[in-house]
Amino acid sequence: MKYAIHYSTRMKDVILFSLVISVILFQVATVTQYSYPVFFYMQMVVNVVVVAALAIEGYARLVKREVEIQGDSKTIMINGVEIQADQIREIKVSGCHKATFHISLKDKNLNPMYCCFKFDNKKCEGIRSLTRWAERNQVSVRKVGPQTRAGMVLSSSNS
Repeated sequence: MKYAIHYSTRMKDVILFSLVISVILFQVATVTQYSYPVFFYMQMVVNVVVVAALAIEGYARLVKREVEIQGDSKTIMINGVEIQADQIREIKVSGCHKATFHISLKDKNLNPMYCCFKFDNKKCEGIRSLTRWAERNQVSVRKVGPQTRAGMVLSSSNS
């Protein structure tokens, strides 16, 4: 079964940080009643960061990504990249309703961007399917974050 996924781009953080820097630069220029050329260049850098962040966000929203989980298979496909169950060290789950999944691999040959994602669907079908797949293939699923007690293991661990 195929499930749509998305990656977090931290766009809100970038815009908030850029806004704070812009306000600070404006306040310094206002209080000193003198325009420093370095502030102009700093503001230009901030603007370039915001435009780059918007371009990254646009690309992230336009490209459709998916995870294909076959219940009877020992492989999982993330954006066309096939991962064998025996290549996975563990699957870490962070969060509750919009949980983030991080697949820790035994070897580091795969781009880590493919291994960290959130499911788009609100009905938790992808989450249930992934945990059932992990249980059938003896891949440990561990909840991490402040909502858990010392990394509780959800399913059986690797043999």
